[in-house]
Amino acid sequence: MMPAQTPDQLTGCDQRKHPHPRKGGTMSNLKISAEFRRAVLAEFELENYEMTTLDRACAVLDQIQALEADVNSRGVIVRGIRGGIFPNPSLKELRAAETSYLALIRALGLQDADTPVSRSTSAAGRAMARARHGVR
Repeated sequence: MMPAQTPDQLTGCDQRKHPHPRKGGTMSNLKISAEFRRAVLAEFELENYEMTTLDRACAVLDQIQALEADVNSRGVIVRGIRGGIFPNPSLKELRAAETSYLALIRALGLQDADTPVSRSTSAAGRAMARARHGVR
């Protein structure tokens, strides 16, 4: 009979070196979402409904940051409780969060410069497109 393995031995992750971000672990105090929010609000004047969308985009950015930290600490491949090797479940969640974030950015009208501006873009998006293309 084999001795019981600790979770650290199963996953190959030492929690003292890579603490879990949601369990009181140390993460960078600088959140990308706060910087993103400041940059958007400095550049654009948003309506109330756009602020709600911005709040959601910032929450998704925080989620992406936590998921990336998990993938960086545990790796792309993890061991299950019975020793099987599996893709890190955070990868699937990370892809879904990135898709959600991009949809929220499009809803705000902050998509790439190469993307044509549609009629449904927000005031912030229209202002950014005008500034980018020199139209007043």
